[in-house]
Amino acid sequence: MKKTVDRITAIVAMIFSALSLVEGSRILLGLSIPDYTVFIPLLIYNIIMGGMGIYVGVQIFRRHKNSLRYSTIVTLFHISTLVTIGLLYFISSAVSEHSLHAMILRSVLWLIITITLWMSNKYLTE
Repeated sequence: MKKTVDRITAIVAMIFSALSLVEGSRILLGLSIPDYTVFIPLLIYNIIMGGMGIYVGVQIFRRHKNSLRYSTIVTLFHISTLVTIGLLYFISSAVSEHSLHAMILRSVLWLIITITLWMSNKYLTE
C-alpha cells in the first residue's frame, strides 16, 4: 500500500511540475503570450522549481530516503514565494491575479504531496 501511495504521489508531482516547466518555458521563450502581466523573476522561479519538482517526483518514485525532506523544501519555497508575491500583489499590483492563483495552487498541491508522504511513511506499512 505504501509503495502505491508513494508512486501515485510521485506521478502527480512529476506531471504538475512538468506542466509548470513547459508553460513557463513557453512564456519565457515568447512561444506563448499570456493576457496578464508577467513578473519575470516569478517566471524564472517557476521554471527552476518545475525542474526541481520533477527531480523530487523522481526521488519519491524511487522511494529515496530523503524524498520527504526534498518535498518539504519545495513546499516551503512555494509558501514563502506565495507570501512574497501576495504582498507584491496587494501593495503594488506588480504581480497578476493569475500568478497569485497559480502560486496558491502550487503551494496547496505541494503541501498535500508532503503531507501524503509524511502520512505514508508514518502510518502505512508495506
